[in-house]
Amino acid sequence: MGPFETDRLRLRKFRADEFETIYRIIYSDPGVYAMYSSVGGDFAAAQERFMQAVYQPGNSEFGRLGVELKEEQILIGQVHLDPHVWTAPDFVVNGSAPFGTIEVELAFAFGREYWGFGYAYEACTRMVRYAFEELRLPRLVGGAMLENERSVNLHERLGYRLVRNPDQRDVVGWITILENPGQEKR
Repeated sequence: MGPFETDRLRLRKFRADEFETIYRIIYSDPGVYAMYSSVGGDFAAAQERFMQAVYQPGNSEFGRLGVELKEEQILIGQVHLDPHVWTAPDFVVNGSAPFGTIEVELAFAFGREYWGFGYAYEACTRMVRYAFEELRLPRLVGGAMLENERSVNLHERLGYRLVRNPDQRDVVGWITILENPGQEKR
């Protein structure tokens, strides 16, 4: 997967020496990791999860990419496509997916100092294009905490449909679904 470029960004594989930067801008800031990861604030646990996600031999279609500003060559966040076995109730995903369906989640996290500039939208738009045009996925799913207004707004701007999550009201309050407009629904 990747590398990809947008007007301002390069989405590319992580280099081995970049975990400390990602830890500093994402996993050490409670305002960022609280909306994204259960291992934030724990260097060893975050490093283990990061390394498992970044180094997945034989899984080149999915995984995690670093997002950097092209001109400055500064790492500002990460985006990833993660396959999951979907366990949400059938009706939440439009009544067409049985329990155990494999779905792909588009997830993202950016350092707080890079919020409000449209970088997440730009990176996620490129990932959606890759998922739908190159991988030909029928849809992307995701989740957002109720209090994470930025994530909710981004999902809506990308065209996701938001549905209240009946199973995890205190954790992930919204299930987000983005159908591929180029494919028939399953």
